[in-house]
Amino acid sequence: MPWAKEKDFIDLKERFSGLEIKELENSTSLHIEKGKLIELLSILKEEKGYKLFLDHSVVDLKEVLEKEKDWRSLTSSGLVAFPEDRSSRFQAFYILYNVEERKKVIVKTRTDGTLPSIEKLWFAGKWAEREAYDMFGIRYEGHDNLVRAFLWETYPYFPLRKDFPLEGIPEMDLPSLNEVFLGDPLEGTMNYERKHTLVPTLEDLEITEKKRLKKKAQIVLNWGPLHPGTHGTMWFLFDLEGERIVQCDVILGQLHRGVEKLAENEMYNQFLVYTDRMDYISALCSNQAWVVAVERMLGIEDLVPEKAKYIRTMMSELQRINSHLLWLGTYALDLGAITIFLYAFKEREKIMDIIEGITGARLTISYPRVGGVRMDLPEGALEVIKAFIRRFPKELSDWERILTRNRIWLRRNKEVGVLTPEEAYYFGATGPVIRGSGIPYDVRKFEPYDAYGEVEFDVPVGEIGDCYDRYLVRIEEMRQSVRIIEQCVKKLEKLPKDAPFFAEVPKERKVKLTLDGIGLKVPVGEIYSSGENPRGELGFYILSTGGTKPYRVKIRPPSFYNLSAYPHLMRNRVVADAVAILASIDPVVGETDR
Repeated sequence: MPWAKEKDFIDLKERFSGLEIKELENSTSLHIEKGKLIELLSILKEEKGYKLFLDHSVVDLKEVLEKEKDWRSLTSSGLVAFPEDRSSRFQAFYILYNVEERKKVIVKTRTDGTLPSIEKLWFAGKWAEREAYDMFGIRYEGHDNLVRAFLWETYPYFPLRKDFPLEGIPEMDLPSLNEVFLGDPLEGTMNYERKHTLVPTLEDLEITEKKRLKKKAQIVLNWGPLHPGTHGTMWFLFDLEGERIVQCDVILGQLHRGVEKLAENEMYNQFLVYTDRMDYISALCSNQAWVVAVERMLGIEDLVPEKAKYIRTMMSELQRINSHLLWLGTYALDLGAITIFLYAFKEREKIMDIIEGITGARLTISYPRVGGVRMDLPEGALEVIKAFIRRFPKELSDWERILTRNRIWLRRNKEVGVLTPEEAYYFGATGPVIRGSGIPYDVRKFEPYDAYGEVEFDVPVGEIGDCYDRYLVRIEEMRQSVRIIEQCVKKLEKLPKDAPFFAEVPKERKVKLTLDGIGLKVPVGEIYSSGENPRGELGFYILSTGGTKPYRVKIRPPSFYNLSAYPHLMRNRVVADAVAILASIDPVVGETDR
């Protein structure tokens, strides 16, 4: 795994008194006092080359501080910064990546509730700070406009704190419509209760809207959250001067389900089903990223059978094509090309049938497992896949003849939504968005997992970073996915039919591994592990105090950070560009809101 080494930062110890460097099995972290945090992050970015911002959040240590055994376990493992500090409740972490040297590092600090803002270093950090403020109540000094990321502005609680109950706080009287209009007393029947958790009023939403955008121009236009062009339930605000957009903001939270909170209350394999429901267009890729992260924490990545690795890789690439087909069809439809939508969905239906035939499900799949896959490939599966990949490249070429040199398509995409390489780093972009800007960052190449280190494929990149480049990158990615699938099929055909598809762990490893995952215990430790989803880098930061459930799971959704560039890309554009730029980013709200 491409973690930086202690020797890479030895020179910093002379510049920062109190700096601690912890090189652990699954992470390398720098522990710094919060007063020196901004200076350290600035040096890491400008001098050490850690220009790509991956993620930032906090861990609520309340329960650990109350349990002496857990506190000793975490501090002795080097996972907590400044263990002598027993009063600071929160530990903040920042995950950075050096693309040139292929190294990543975590920066940690402790806080009692305030932190300096990093928004001048990375705009993506501004969005991460809004999320930490929303979920934990952390206040950021110097933040331009500290507003909640997902919840409405007048909401009084911070849901990811350890003392906030999983089911929320039922305090609002919400009578049933049957009760209001028909007089049916439902209290006590069918699990109905009048008391519910808080829901926003129209006044709450109006306050939220005004906090997001300070009007500069003539009129504020609401786009979404239920407009079909928003590709999900997202709410956009456009401050307009005629047709020109002076400023723009995004109000998220229309689809929030508290997945990270649920992760703290579920066993590791139980949480797998929730990864299906984040990016529901690429469930298999999300499943794969999660199980690989847990396998790395357990130290059993080398025990996963070769057959399982190739199956997971093949299935994820089928899912990638599936996802890109949905993107291509809806993108073309948004810009008026109805024929492409029909063609893309015709081929997508074939992939859905293949996935259903192998896994038994079409959308929420949960096929991978920690240690392998749920079941072997059925008879004839490889023949069906070979038939699909033989025919699909010709279909793709036909669609390109319709779109790629079409003058309307060119006018709507060329030099629209330009994101430079430096801006891609600044906004924490990954996936086709950063590759469209000319940066060949692909987790499958930079940190290979499963069979990606054994197969050959190219990473397509753009030149300008506009909507057209992002279109071309995804088209070529589908061709490269076909290459990967072909190699996986050839390998699987050579393996014996009775080759194992699930790991057998030697007794000396002391890991209980079963298909249902019941009783799976993960040792004390932390990891940040990621996979290359169709939309970019899906990362999981896991902190374990030992046992069957994680203490903290922070999910790094690619759509969330890619979307942070949207207000910048829309500045001084016209309303007609809104659909094209958003579709070129290709966000999925299920993972954005989590």
